Amino acid sequence: MGTNLSGMEWARPGLRYGLSSEPNIHFSVPRAAEVAYLAACGYRKNRLPIQWELLQPMLHDTPADSAAQAAIGKPGAFHTRYESYITGVLDAHAAAGIQCIVDCHNSCRYQDFRFQGDGAVSGLTVPPNALMRPYTTDKSQVQERIFSLAPGATLTQSNFNDFWTRVATKWQGHPGLAGYGLMNEPHDMPRPGEIVESTDGEDLTIWPAYAKAAIKAIRAVDAATPIYVGGNGWGSAMGIATLNPGFPLAGHNLIYEVHLYLDASSNGRVFDLDTEVAKGYSAGFGRGSIHALTGLDRLRPATDWAKAKGVRVALTEVGMPIDDMRWHEMFKPVVSHAIKSDCEVYSWMGGNHWPIRNYAINHVPGWHQNKTLEPAVSGVMKAAAGLAQATLFDDGPAFSLAGIALTITVYARGFLARPVTLTVAANGKGTLSKSRLTIPAGANGQTTFSYTPAANEVALLSYRSDGQPSDSGQLAGQVPPPRKIFSLTDPVAYADTSLTDAALAIIARYSACKWVMADGYTDYVLGAPAAAGQAVRAIADSGYGSSPGNAMEMLIWINTEGKAMGNRTLPLMRENSGTKSIKNTDHTAPDAFGFWCKKSAPEPGVQPRPLNRVPYNLDDAHFVIAALSVAAKNNSGVVFQASKAEEGYASELGLSNGQPQAKWVDAKGRTALLTSTAQLPINRPAVLAFTSAPGAQSLRVNAAEVARSSATFPRGVYAQLLLGGGFRNYYPQAGFRGNLYAVITGKGAPSAAELAVLEKYLGRLAGLA
Repeated sequence: MGTNLSGMEWARPGLRYGLSSEPNIHFSVPRAAEVAYLAACGYRKNRLPIQWELLQPMLHDTPADSAAQAAIGKPGAFHTRYESYITGVLDAHAAAGIQCIVDCHNSCRYQDFRFQGDGAVSGLTVPPNALMRPYTTDKSQVQERIFSLAPGATLTQSNFNDFWTRVATKWQGHPGLAGYGLMNEPHDMPRPGEIVESTDGEDLTIWPAYAKAAIKAIRAVDAATPIYVGGNGWGSAMGIATLNPGFPLAGHNLIYEVHLYLDASSNGRVFDLDTEVAKGYSAGFGRGSIHALTGLDRLRPATDWAKAKGVRVALTEVGMPIDDMRWHEMFKPVVSHAIKSDCEVYSWMGGNHWPIRNYAINHVPGWHQNKTLEPAVSGVMKAAAGLAQATLFDDGPAFSLAGIALTITVYARGFLARPVTLTVAANGKGTLSKSRLTIPAGANGQTTFSYTPAANEVALLSYRSDGQPSDSGQLAGQVPPPRKIFSLTDPVAYADTSLTDAALAIIARYSACKWVMADGYTDYVLGAPAAAGQAVRAIADSGYGSSPGNAMEMLIWINTEGKAMGNRTLPLMRENSGTKSIKNTDHTAPDAFGFWCKKSAPEPGVQPRPLNRVPYNLDDAHFVIAALSVAAKNNSGVVFQASKAEEGYASELGLSNGQPQAKWVDAKGRTALLTSTAQLPINRPAVLAFTSAPGAQSLRVNAAEVARSSATFPRGVYAQLLLGGGFRNYYPQAGFRGNLYAVITGKGAPSAAELAVLEKYLGRLAGLA
């Protein structure tokens, strides 16, 4: 079992006619740490989707002129940098003691330039950024080639054989190589005698003929490494036996790969179960709604065919929508049947490309309570394989009036072979609904309890493991961290007793997020607390904005392993000298990447009610407070941003020429801009804040309002929060190039007195008196 390390195949569709080819932006390369984490979770094999055009930017028989070859590459030659990415991923697998399938993720197509009769490309442009690929300014000079057996085929067996011969020659015998994935999801092939794609009447003999030829080409170089052979009809598990004339093919060590998803169309692109059931249709079966065993019913034709033919089969794509437990129950029998049938399983989708983060189907680790938050799909996969390994967390509200119960959820991520029992205790005068908690055996188990606070108290809930010896392997004795509960009648007044508890009570009242840079870890997988001078990749929400399955994590997942990835850098942990040791993250490098909390957005008919959400939208009342400092006078850039990666609207707190600034932009580009008249002092912490509600915006600097406006914004759905930089319209925005101490943000409109408490609290975290 393993996952698809997606990311390296994302440069289409803009490749060749746009700047759609920068690593970490338009595609991403899996990091070695993520591979090592998967190995630590017990996964032994992964699948690496790659893009043919990025590895081999010019087909071997292309009649290109010298200028085109100088820009694009020699005919047939591999792109040196992209080739090094693949080698790096295989090296990471070998170092972790596991392996990886190299999968050509092109669906029998190749996006190419149109070469003129003299071998030139009209409008060919070489971008100044050496990380980006050449492109044409004339979109009509880009074509999509496709496999065909007809005369005049634009993508020939010779092209395909050359590609795989070069791949096998380059990587045969690599200890991290698990196999060659010939072609992902052949579909909509030309009709007999035609050379363009067709949505009906396709020639089903095209793909088997190309596969047979490529197998022969690979075996001329590499006689042993497994070859994974997909099938027509998008690699459908239901069609492997009926849509592929001549299957099974002759050859040694062939594994037939199939795909399936759980939605009505089995395409993995819609995630609301009730909508899918209401369609009254199920791919592979026709009329009739999907049900609890739909996934199993879709896989059985493939495993039955493999058994009857005496061949091996692998389920190389399958997904589990994460936001509804009913999908989880549908997914369980699929994986269990695969394991029992000796069928390999690869979830869709892992990797570190930014669109993957908290996508409705993912196998991407997160970060919560200073621990790696294992993806929900992994728990079900581990359960099927009997890999007992899990981590415990808790979430729930933390502010209530006296006598009103608060429900806390304690949950496992991973698989528990046996129930786990914890004891919860409270030091307050309130009452617990129960003190003994049992998390059931199985995948991603959970339990709940409630605490009813007494009047005007700050209570501390703490957990203790019963410490059964049998739990040592699956949990290693770890429990969720202590949790404070507040029922203060006047949190502002309580600041005279405890500024920290008063601030936390206000944060809890608004279910706000809090990120303290001193909590930074070197990584969200296999990381450690960051010491001074170390790079920081993960900061957990230490406020109350998270909920079960929705950790408000701040992460950096870009790949910085070598110069081939570009010049983007990570913020570093710093520690101020003086009487008090104050940690902060240093974002002063010109290309320092910021922290990113990326979530889902509602989409009617696809995902109308996702659980993975940021706390507010543009039109909601919301606020942000940040403690920071700058070492230069005229810095400009983003300190905090709430936005949607694919859109232009946003709420931003930042600097312009050293002056604090708050900005709100709606979908039509209309902007409300508030700017302080004074620049920030150099090398002295400051606390900046903004508030926004319909008809009222405010910018505050060190607890004093410096500007206001009265704008009202239309609906603008946010799906991400960022610190130290921004990301809008598919592209990153520069950060403020300073040092960051802590940030609070939430939905609602705190009073001026509440804001003052929060500002004073952040100021203290930054070392201000």
